[in-house]
Amino acid sequence: MRHHLYAIVDRLPGRWRPPTAGIGGAAVVPRRLDDLVVVSSLIDAVPPANPRTLALHQDIVATVIDARATLPFRYGAAVPAMELPAWLARHRAAVTGALKTVRGCVEMTVKLLRLEGAITPGLAQPVRPGPGERELRALAEALVERAGLPQWRYQPAGSAGNVAAAVAFLVPRADLAGFLSRIAPVASHATGVAVVPTGPWPPYSFVPELGRPPLSGVSAAGPADLVGRPAS
Repeated sequence: MRHHLYAIVDRLPGRWRPPTAGIGGAAVVPRRLDDLVVVSSLIDAVPPANPRTLALHQDIVATVIDARATLPFRYGAAVPAMELPAWLARHRAAVTGALKTVRGCVEMTVKLLRLEGAITPGLAQPVRPGPGERELRALAEALVERAGLPQWRYQPAGSAGNVAAAVAFLVPRADLAGFLSRIAPVASHATGVAVVPTGPWPPYSFVPELGRPPLSGVSAAGPADLVGRPAS
């Protein structure tokens, strides 16, 4: 048996109730270890990652987004059942530091979506190709400048799909409306690319992997992989 890890939290939300079932149909259980709570399910083995298991994992993590501080795990993080206290003790400094960083905050991911190939009404030809990497970087820098937040991550998305790049921001909950209003002028003036904020999410992009290689090894997913599934 092993713990499939969803999140470590500093104080569960007051109205939190465990979801009906977690990965593999197992119960979702909060386990208090000293001053922290580990939300996990005891299962024999981690099922393969697929759209259903990834979505279920993300939905369970989203139930603790309103905790005082949430350290989310990507899909597949698992620890042998008897080793959880020792595992947490080994990673205590990293966990404590991460919770301090994300306390009171959520993640907002701003997707930069390619618009090439869209057909302009009345024209037989598609619009010109969208911006290249230099222009995307400049757009991301403009978003960062307008956002005025110290914690952010830029991630090019390669050539697959219409997501050209993404910028993740660590945003204080109280500043969500302000954040969106500050980046709105950049979004409205972008050409050849749609600027699409998504979230709020648990802060996947701003927490450490916590020794991921020794864990289960199945593929991971976070908000960048599940566009359109904001936390509620």
